[in-house]
Amino acid sequence: DSGDPLSSEVPHEQADSAVEQEELRQCSFCQRKFLWTRLEKHMSICGKNQGSKRKVFDSNKARARGTELEEYLKQKSSRTSQSKTPPRRNTWKQKHEALIQIMRHARQLQQVLASGGKASDLPPLSPIKNPDYVPCPHCGRQFAPRPAERHIPKCKTIKSRPPPPALLRQ
Repeated sequence: DSGDPLSSEVPHEQADSAVEQEELRQCSFCQRKFLWTRLEKHMSICGKNQGSKRKVFDSNKARARGTELEEYLKQKSSRTSQSKTPPRRNTWKQKHEALIQIMRHARQLQQVLASGGKASDLPPLSPIKNPDYVPCPHCGRQFAPRPAERHIPKCKTIKSRPPPPALLRQ
């Protein structure tokens, strides 16, 4: 022995940890290890908590509780749930084909004008329908989804409505 107090404590600490390792047992719910004397108490609590998930705490709701902001948020959420627009369809192909059609017509127009002809000599460009637009059942006009929501109820009550536009022949 060198008389050093630290050198004599190291084997003692290793012996304590070896004894503790032997006495540790695993919880069947959470797989953590505990002393066998504490395991029974832990398992009774862990078993109760295992089945229930905690709700996520929303600090914004907690701050708004009991204030005017709470009333405002309730009204706002009810409004947005009522005015949900249907999901937009992917119409890139139709838009692409319409662009190609317009470009071809523009090239033909340039060729006619360059050769000294008139623009009225060409057949008119056929109208392009936007599939995203919603037709009004009362006047026949087409609108984007949100403006259509505003227009259709107003258009329903209009008494002096002009006749709907004539359909263009294709």
